[in-house]
Amino acid sequence: MTPLKRTLMLGASAWLAIGTANATDVELLVPAYFYPGTHTAEWTQLTDTAARQPLSVIINPDNGAGSAIDASHSAAINALRAAGGKVYAYVGTDWAARSFSGLTQEIDRYLDWYALDGFFVDEVSEYAADLGYFTQLADYVRDANPSLGLIGNPGTPTDIGYLNIFDTLVIFEEFAHNFDQFVAPAYQQQYDASRFGILLHGADAATMQSVIGGAPAANFGYAFVTDGVHNDNLWQSLPSYWDAQTLAALPAVTAPVPEPAPAAMLLGGLAVLAAFLRRKHA
Repeated sequence: MTPLKRTLMLGASAWLAIGTANATDVELLVPAYFYPGTHTAEWTQLTDTAARQPLSVIINPDNGAGSAIDASHSAAINALRAAGGKVYAYVGTDWAARSFSGLTQEIDRYLDWYALDGFFVDEVSEYAADLGYFTQLADYVRDANPSLGLIGNPGTPTDIGYLNIFDTLVIFEEFAHNFDQFVAPAYQQQYDASRFGILLHGADAATMQSVIGGAPAANFGYAFVTDGVHNDNLWQSLPSYWDAQTLAALPAVTAPVPEPAPAAMLLGGLAVLAAFLRRKHA
């Protein structure tokens, strides 16, 4: 068992043992590549979730921005943001091989057409040699709007320099059956959990509970798990256990405060009685 899986499992066990009143929350980062015009119910679920808890959603209208604004995406984005959610737009970089002019033109189209909270940059290189390309990309986005966030998705640990470029790095995106192969980078524990994310597909409900419940202990601030499989339809629907996943990721502040145990209540009552008797005989 790898250190990551052990940490996630131990974290999930502790989370279940103490209850979510003392747990740190994890924000769901959902690749919502399904079309709002034909998946209305699922987008409604996302919007409802955004009204209850932190939620970040990635849009991908047409393997990127596409060639024209889409009214269904506009409506879905506006509804989700109005409910309190955040929306990130997908852009692919072909691991720094995509022409920079083509990339910036796509960014400009997104910004012209949609209200966004940032960009989800896919196919991020893991190598120091490509830091310049992604630094230039980040500068372009932040020059356009300094408030925009940047999530990078190398899908694997990267050179530490990428943490100077992106607000969050998805350092694990994989099949559930490859879960044991991941080894967290040594630098991960030196940063806030919000700097790291995990995406897992082909996972059963038990694995989902372990990953979401154990993510804070493993220093992941963002996570998403699906039972969808890696093919052309990956990220094309919400997982069958969506409701359970939202509950697993609920922030600690929404959890009820546990009632004192009977023994603690008895001891507290005896202490109050003893204090009363001392005052009476004083």
